[in-house]
Amino acid sequence: MNRNPRVSVGVPVYNAEKYLRQSLESLLAQTFEDVEIIISDNCSADATEAICREFAQRDSRIRYLRQPENLGAIANFNHVFAEARGEYFKWAAYDDLCEPTFLQRCVDVLDKNPDVGWCHSKSDRIDADGGRLTVPSLAGGRQLGVPATMLKDAGTLAKTAIRAARVSGLLE
Repeated sequence: MNRNPRVSVGVPVYNAEKYLRQSLESLLAQTFEDVEIIISDNCSADATEAICREFAQRDSRIRYLRQPENLGAIANFNHVFAEARGEYFKWAAYDDLCEPTFLQRCVDVLDKNPDVGWCHSKSDRIDADGGRLTVPSLAGGRQLGVPATMLKDAGTLAKTAIRAARVSGLLE
């Protein structure tokens, strides 16, 4: 019997060869291993396809889906979300690097707090070489920028996520 993973990570990509290997390595190095990684390749013209196929062959937690034509970014983001089977969902970009305990810490927070439906962490911005960049702070020391986020109960929160994505400009 195939059991659904606890966490689905959706990685929509297009011409992502430059940083994709490092991003996938950081997802595979997670201490929380009950995860599926869904890569939707938006018909890339660079080495993205070869990199994705290599990683999918290497680790059964990766599902690689190649689009026959470019759907556009919004449709590709929606596609990985629709393919998710996990209880929790996280979008990841091809250039995101996650600390090894990221997923475990998010799952712990969501499991221990049934009323919480959206968990995120602090995030650092890095340059092309992986060096940390200084991020402007708001009053009280809070940093600007997009936090790494994981949703609880993707089915129930889909409308909330879509509403939030519309506000942030991800969805039409």
